[in-house]
Amino acid sequence: MFIDTHAHLNYPDIVKNIDEVLTRAQDSGVETIIVPATNYRTSLEIVELAGKHKMLYAAVGIHPTDLNDFEESHLAGIEELAKENKVKAIGEIGLDYYWEPYDKELEAGILTAQLRIAKRNGLPVILHNRNSTADLMRIVKDEYENGKLKGQFHSFSAGIAEAAECIKMGFYISFTGNITYKPNEFTYLSYEIVKNTPAEHLLLETDTPYLPPVPYRGKQNEPSYIKHTAQKIAELKEMSVEELGRITTENAKRLYGL
Repeated sequence: MFIDTHAHLNYPDIVKNIDEVLTRAQDSGVETIIVPATNYRTSLEIVELAGKHKMLYAAVGIHPTDLNDFEESHLAGIEELAKENKVKAIGEIGLDYYWEPYDKELEAGILTAQLRIAKRNGLPVILHNRNSTADLMRIVKDEYENGKLKGQFHSFSAGIAEAAECIKMGFYISFTGNITYKPNEFTYLSYEIVKNTPAEHLLLETDTPYLPPVPYRGKQNEPSYIKHTAQKIAELKEMSVEELGRITTENAKRLYGL
C-alpha cells in the first residue's frame, strides 16, 4: 500500500533492531523502503544492508552537510556503486546553507558531479534543500537536459512557484511528518502546495529517524509511521488513504524502477 521513499535505516539504533523495524513497517502496509546514503562510507553500508533485505533498496551519494572527509575519489566510488542491482537512485544529495560553516562552491561542485553520475547511469536523484532554493533550482535546471535528469525533491521546503517548476520538469515532491504538526507558516504553505500538486507528482516518505508525525512527535521516527503522514496528505487532497497509497506507490515504482 505504501512505499517509504526516504528512510535512514543505517543508523546504529535502527540497524540493531532492523528486523523488528521492518516487520512493523510491513504490518503498517509498507511494501518497499528506499534507504539514502550521506557519504561514501554510508553508501557502502547501505548497499550491503539492502542486499540483506528484500524490501530495501539503496540510494548512494554524498550529502552537502557531510563533506568533512570528502575526497575526489569518493565520486568515482559512488559511480561504481551506482551500477549495483539494488541501487535505485543517487542520493541524498543537494545544497544546505543552514549548518555553518558551509562552502557554496564546494557544495555546488559535488552536487553537479553527482547529477551527472545519475544521468550517465540512468538513475533518478534524491534532492536535499535547506535555505538554498534559488541555487538548487538553478543547478537542477542547468543539468536538466530536456528530461534526462529526473528525481525527487525530498522533505519539500521551497515555495508554491518552485513546486510548480518541479512539476513542470517532471520531478516528484514529498513531505515528512512535519506536515502533521500544529499549523504554522510552514505547514500552511505545505498544505497549499499539496493541494495544488497533482497526486501523480507526490511521493511518501518518513525521513526516518527524523521528523516523526503526530502522534509520535518527540520520538524516533520509523517507516511504520508513514500512514499518519499519508492520512494528512490524503485529507488535503480530498481522497482516501487507500487511493493516495495506490497512486504514490505507482509513482515511486515508475521513478525508481521498482
